[in-house]
Amino acid sequence: MSDSKKVWTWWTCLRVIAVFNMVVWAVTCLPLIDASSDPGWQVMLSGIFVVVCAFRSWLPRVDLERYCLVDSPLSGMFVGRSAATVAEICFAAQIALCVRQVGVSAHVPSIVTASYFVVPPLVLAQFFCWYSVITLNHLGHAIEESLWTATMALVGACCAVAARHLEGNMFLCASGGAVLALGFVAFMTLVDVPMYFRRWRQARNERQAFLGMRAGVHDALNRRIATKEWSVWRPEVAWLTGYFSIAVWLSVSLVRFSRP
Repeated sequence: MSDSKKVWTWWTCLRVIAVFNMVVWAVTCLPLIDASSDPGWQVMLSGIFVVVCAFRSWLPRVDLERYCLVDSPLSGMFVGRSAATVAEICFAAQIALCVRQVGVSAHVPSIVTASYFVVPPLVLAQFFCWYSVITLNHLGHAIEESLWTATMALVGACCAVAARHLEGNMFLCASGGAVLALGFVAFMTLVDVPMYFRRWRQARNERQAFLGMRAGVHDALNRRIATKEWSVWRPEVAWLTGYFSIAVWLSVSLVRFSRP
């Protein structure tokens, strides 16, 4: 299979998944909407996340390297990162609402309190992500992913503690949340965070020039490199595909979990 065919096949899969995810969200989540309740908030937050992931599936990009698949203003790094920032904060809020619900169901006030410490570090993580996108310095990404790792460790601990006080479906949900959080923390600790630290050290050793804030903003707004080279996209295939599928399914599942 030629390189262009590989890229086209992968991109087609992303778009099919995006359409499927939007249909699933509309069918399973919309009937639960009620703006005055947690499920209503969850539907809204999940909807934003699903739509943004669909948008990013149709217009894939790699921020620091300024690569995009479609040469369009909507493929610009600033546009894409702005949409991703909103979506990831919405996803963080979904997680916080679920941790709160678990704490209330388990009658553990400390877990309810801990739920308020989920969103702030993940908002802070977005600032470090933007720092990397603007300056081309991977250190910001390393810190960003470390904040996600620490926060999900907190979420996993809350779920594990709550599971001891729950029964039936709530026990299964809390236990499943603890397992998922553990898997996430293990992956980030062993693979993702070290990767960004290696890239940062390599850039320092090679004395690569980082951009200042003004030059970086201008670069993110105006520079994009449209390419269909498989060698460019191959390192991104696994995480982009997993992000736009598994993460979306988890977001939809959180809506169902919040159902009274």
